Amino acid sequence: MYFQIRFMTILLLLSVASLASAATPDELSTAVTSNYRITIPGFFGDFKAIGNVLTPRRAGLGVNRPSKMFKPNLVKNRQLVMAGGGDLSLGDVHNATLKPGERLYLYGVSTGDNYLQLDLYTVATYSVPGMRGPQALQASVRFQYEGGLAGLTTNQLLDDINEWFDTEEETRPATKPRKAVNPTRTIKLGQTLAEVTTTFGAPQKQILLGTKTIFLYCDADLKVIFVDGKVVDAE
Repeated sequence: MYFQIRFMTILLLLSVASLASAATPDELSTAVTSNYRITIPGFFGDFKAIGNVLTPRRAGLGVNRPSKMFKPNLVKNRQLVMAGGGDLSLGDVHNATLKPGERLYLYGVSTGDNYLQLDLYTVATYSVPGMRGPQALQASVRFQYEGGLAGLTTNQLLDDINEWFDTEEETRPATKPRKAVNPTRTIKLGQTLAEVTTTFGAPQKQILLGTKTIFLYCDADLKVIFVDGKVVDAE
């Protein structure tokens, strides 16, 4: 009797610990969006916010035109059991199967009784026949659990996602530093040789003709004429 009670007590403690560690669907979704920043598309083909880029570690995930009819890729026990996609052809722009390393944005996360879904779209856009303008392709992935989400922990879910996807930060070209704006250089009548040299630097060529001196700045296509050491003309 003592051993039966002890055994039941241990089972009860294990059950309580399991319930305590399991996460709700909202907590699972929050765990994903805390680890992978969401990309928010705008209305005009731009983005309100750009998040992490996810890249498949394995081949086989299906992509197709963005649609409510898109069949998500189905992953169970970390294995792809059904490739997703659609029935319409993409033409020659894509073979409808992702390769490892193809770049994806995470647009959102949704849950059901027994799954959590990542709404993924390609970073690259494609001119698909029958669609207006270049479009990102949909590549949503559904992680399904036979026992439902009730017994799933956030760590288990994140490990499952990490098994399929690597991440990288979205890289943007570094902003080129603006070139320093040189102050306007001017020549005035009566300026001396030294004053012009201070403003424009030493001339590439210098011509001496008695009381007349000519400075030639070949890079600026400028000729400065001095008489008795002072500017009388420039052209």
